[in-house]
Amino acid sequence: MTHPKFAFRNLPSEVFLLLYHLAFAVIFTWYLNTYGGDAIRYWNLTAETGHHPQSWMDHWGTRSFFIQWLNYFPAKILGLPFWLGNLCYALVSFWAIREVWRMVMAYFPGVSNTLNHWVLLLLFLSPNLHFWTSGIGKESLGFLGLVMFMKGSLDLRKNWYWILFGVGLSYMVRPLQGGILLAFVLPLFWWEKEFPSWLKWGVSLIILVLGLLALRFLLYITHIDTLNFQGIAQFSEEQMTFLEGFAAGSQVPMSEYSWMMKLWTLFFRPFVGEAAGFWQWASALENLVALVLLFLFLFDINRFRFRSVPGFVWIGIAFGMILMFVYALTLNNLGIIMRMKSVYMLFFYLLWVWKGSGEGECRIKSVSM
Repeated sequence: MTHPKFAFRNLPSEVFLLLYHLAFAVIFTWYLNTYGGDAIRYWNLTAETGHHPQSWMDHWGTRSFFIQWLNYFPAKILGLPFWLGNLCYALVSFWAIREVWRMVMAYFPGVSNTLNHWVLLLLFLSPNLHFWTSGIGKESLGFLGLVMFMKGSLDLRKNWYWILFGVGLSYMVRPLQGGILLAFVLPLFWWEKEFPSWLKWGVSLIILVLGLLALRFLLYITHIDTLNFQGIAQFSEEQMTFLEGFAAGSQVPMSEYSWMMKLWTLFFRPFVGEAAGFWQWASALENLVALVLLFLFLFDINRFRFRSVPGFVWIGIAFGMILMFVYALTLNNLGIIMRMKSVYMLFFYLLWVWKGSGEGECRIKSVSM
């Protein structure tokens, strides 16, 4: 089902979001120039140099290699400054933010209510989302890939190519994220009633082959010899030990936590009371807002109608939950956790402000996959 035509009355909100996002691009540039970070190395093509790249195609590959491959012409050939590179990435990621905003405006009928409109707009002002997607980095492109996939899922028959772009870009930036989206393609195709059976079986076969190749590559880059509990546990231990070597101030003993504490850490830490410094306090305040939204959602859970939630929100939720399971086994630094969850937390916020009934409330039309 194609989402309804976007109303031009929402343009002022889009302009505000653009200016807000560009302001974060300025903050991101200042922060990186002051404290350093991967974005500078991506732009200088020095994040991955072990294979001594000399030409553009020498940078071709996944993860950091792909970012450097993208940056080769603007940074090395054209010699554009770092701040302009951040601006380009910010404009690209803003397209993704705008697309999600338009989806929300189309599928939340209650947005005609001024209060609901402002509540939804406030959700889109998440500092964590805007900071990490407003400059050169994997989060900007990862969020773009996720939204491309969502855009394709709204009308699979007409917009299937967005699915390809989304999976492809996500895989090149972070193979795990691309593999997750690739797995999502299977139910999307089988739920589409108008596709013939031969097409569904053909696509399923292609996805199976690509999935096995992606899994093989993931095992290669993670150095997991066998995909079983022992192999995953060993990888988790090695990853935690590796991160401990950085002696970061926001390190937490994740490997010692119960699963409930792991989830609390992934969703809501740093929390108010344990934050130190401006940046941690900004993260803590956003996490506090998230916890309030969750409590309000659970308080009214008896009115919740799961079937009425649109597919693009569930895609974001499922995407985030799978990644959280992985992060619970591999991350022990609150700063890295905040950065990694920046691409999917918006969809949890959208779910938590949804109301299942009542006039004037934020309700979501269902999307036929």
